[in-house]
Amino acid sequence: MNQEIKKAVITAIAKTIKGTSFIGVRGYSNQQGEVSNYLVIGGISYEKALEHDFNALKVKQVEVIAELEKSHNKEVVAKAYANVYESLEKRLSSEEVKEALRAQGDKTIRQSDAQSDAYETLAKGIRLHKETQQIHIFGVVAKKTVLVPIEYKTTNSRELTIVQNKIKKLCEFKQDKIRTFIFDKAEIKLQGVTINN
Repeated sequence: MNQEIKKAVITAIAKTIKGTSFIGVRGYSNQQGEVSNYLVIGGISYEKALEHDFNALKVKQVEVIAELEKSHNKEVVAKAYANVYESLEKRLSSEEVKEALRAQGDKTIRQSDAQSDAYETLAKGIRLHKETQQIHIFGVVAKKTVLVPIEYKTTNSRELTIVQNKIKKLCEFKQDKIRTFIFDKAEIKLQGVTINN
């Protein structure tokens, strides 16, 4: 099946999704070579995930900061919390505020715009990467089964980054559970229809 036909089939099927839907992704090989099967909840709203995360961050502020201050410097925890908060606040701000931030060359908004500009939305949870012309399917990972495991290298992150990641984990951020799968790297089952790469 050529790329144009695949694109048309996936788009047609995805447009039948009302609300959210489970998507099966089988035999997906990531950049490091791990091969896994995934069950993904497609049709999610990224903005709603950000809203969930922002609310969780505010509600759990006292408990998360207290927990992290047991093992990290107070100043680092405060800076990490402020960074996570500010990033969410900017991404959820009005278009007028975003426009002002763009004019100032804000890094968060610049990165967010670059992500948005790179894709054409075909249907809920289905995007086309404009440069590579590859179909990307995205959603919240509900289940992952590793078929070919690999040993990941440990990364030497700065303490600030480590604490920011711990904040997101303690607040159970939904945005961190959202994954994008390149269709060419897997077999997709969408609305009961299996589409091979």
